[in-house]
Amino acid sequence: MTTWSLNSLPREIIVDILSRLPVESLMRFKCVSGSWNTLISSCYFRTKHLNIASRNQNLQKLLISQISYKDGEANTSISFSSLSLNIQVVRKLDCPLNYEPKYGRIYCCCDGLFLVGLQNTPKRDPSILLLWNPSTRETIVLPHSDYSTVDRNRYTFGLGFDSSSNDYKVLKVNNEDDTLNEILSVKSGSWRKLANKSCRNNVSCLFMHMDLAFVHGAFHWLGRIQLPEFIVISFNISNETYRDEPLPEPMCLTMTVRESVVSVLKGMLCVYSTYHDGSTFNLWVMKLYGVKESWSKMLTIPAIGVPLTIPKYIFADGEVLLCCEYSERTVFRTSKGPFIEWPDLVRDDINEDSILDVYVYTQSLMSPKAITNKLR
Repeated sequence: MTTWSLNSLPREIIVDILSRLPVESLMRFKCVSGSWNTLISSCYFRTKHLNIASRNQNLQKLLISQISYKDGEANTSISFSSLSLNIQVVRKLDCPLNYEPKYGRIYCCCDGLFLVGLQNTPKRDPSILLLWNPSTRETIVLPHSDYSTVDRNRYTFGLGFDSSSNDYKVLKVNNEDDTLNEILSVKSGSWRKLANKSCRNNVSCLFMHMDLAFVHGAFHWLGRIQLPEFIVISFNISNETYRDEPLPEPMCLTMTVRESVVSVLKGMLCVYSTYHDGSTFNLWVMKLYGVKESWSKMLTIPAIGVPLTIPKYIFADGEVLLCCEYSERTVFRTSKGPFIEWPDLVRDDINEDSILDVYVYTQSLMSPKAITNKLR
């Protein structure tokens, strides 16, 4: 009788098999042997796994950021679910030792890594910035900027990967003065002020949900020249230059300051807005990046009674998952379906929970600690 084992297979076949497994399984398989631990922990394998996982919808998860109040104090917790909206895990954020924040928010995610800001007082610049992989439960504290301002409540942050330098970078954008913008190289751990200014001097930046949209190696946000003229401002993290991305003209006539946001769906830059009378939600996508004529209206649905609608994901059949504020509750719907009540997340020891934000992300093995030394 012949005894068969996985280790008897050629190494390239073993790598191919393992690279298609979910992160939870791979974290356990690191204990199989020293060689498997070395393989799964390698930069090559992490990148190969990420490239495959990003194309596999089954390895994409929904992360829900909540703020929970107990005894008058707020605590940030994180929930995980599949895209079917069935809750799988509820747990607290993996914070550094001896640090218990009262407030926090997730700024963005990139390659399964989340940029998180934590603080002990509301409406302030974060006391610390974390780079967190919820799949591996690994966290690092990013260096704090040496630059300070009188009003520190005017910044937002974004995380992106710069393929030209093989480095993750954090962009810190001032809401009113782009001469104060800064960038952090995660690999070197150093902040520096940006030398260039944006293309126009009279642009007012708008950060509705304080999210910077990262696509094609550049961050994007909405800028207002003067009512009703809006533009999308982009910042390329490789050559560190700003550029204007014009909006579709029909959308410019209907946008409002409070309800217009830039985002990314399925690798495409998009802008979504609610008509000034709150009756209709519109979603436009740029099918060919940088080409004004490629803007296309993807979705128009009624929005009466829904003050805020945020597109989060496009399914394979073209339906869009929408996160909505409805009657002071956060609910979900698809572009063709009814509202879906969010499952009850209130635990016995907590008086009230409120959802801060929702992210669709790809589970990855990317190590926050490893990328500060040697990347991909």
